[in-house]
Amino acid sequence: MKTILTIILMTSFFAIQAQDEITIEQTVADSACACFSALDSSQISSAKASLKSKCLQEAIQKNQENITKNYETEQRKDDQLQKEGIQGSMLIKVQNILSQSCPNYILFEKRLQVGRGTPRKRR
Repeated sequence: MKTILTIILMTSFFAIQAQDEITIEQTVADSACACFSALDSSQISSAKASLKSKCLQEAIQKNQENITKNYETEQRKDDQLQKEGIQGSMLIKVQNILSQSCPNYILFEKRLQVGRGTPRKRR
């Protein structure tokens, strides 16, 4: 009986611990969100794609060592890495996280989309 109870407790502990772990994509998203939060309102209003790239690249550079370790330990599929590249697949995941949890990124994206959707006047 003690063995069964011990197994149940250990399984529960590991399940809870696994849920509490933060993925590398979440860590990069947190860094990128900090960059978007540091932008002032005029920069957000201008919503230039270069600012978005800058924040995402800074976040990746800040976490590069952990990204490399994570991708090596998880042994990502070679065909996925060749097809999308480490940063390509990661950026998609990071942007999905940002679009759900970073208010300044959400605002920035809305401004960026409005800027793209504005029709130009022809003369």
